[in-house]
Amino acid sequence: MHRWLGDHLMDKSLWRATPESLARAWLVGFPITSIPFLPGQSLIALALGFANRANLFLCVGLQYLSNPLTAIVHLPACYFAGKIIMGRSPMAAWNDAVTRDWGHALKHPKVLAEDIFELYLGGAVLGLLIGVAGYAVLHAWGERRQKKLATRPPTGPKNSTNRL
Repeated sequence: MHRWLGDHLMDKSLWRATPESLARAWLVGFPITSIPFLPGQSLIALALGFANRANLFLCVGLQYLSNPLTAIVHLPACYFAGKIIMGRSPMAAWNDAVTRDWGHALKHPKVLAEDIFELYLGGAVLGLLIGVAGYAVLHAWGERRQKKLATRPPTGPKNSTNRL
């Protein structure tokens, strides 16, 4: 067990920012951060990032996107998406999300508990969609970067015989 764990902990993709490890980290980390009120987000992201050989710094760093300052955008977006998934019309869901007093709901858990299913459902679906989209963008960026590096002429030390 120690040999397996030690070898996996030394995997370069966990610690270096390669395009592929960053894409995997986004795919793993963003869905976790998008689920509201998930206890232990950083630990979950760390474990899943380790299991998927994703960049651990980005996996854990993404968890700081969900904080009390971003809740005013995060919660209504999750609620809106959850209501639409549950069959509500987009206009009615938008009106509910915009007119709801989120400050009051956050201070009173009973009020928030009425719509907790929509919040979690919307957070999970938005997280997966944005996670897959981010993975695709980062993966494409990495491939384009590799092609650009492959076509670049080599830059090495100049031959001393060619100097004037």
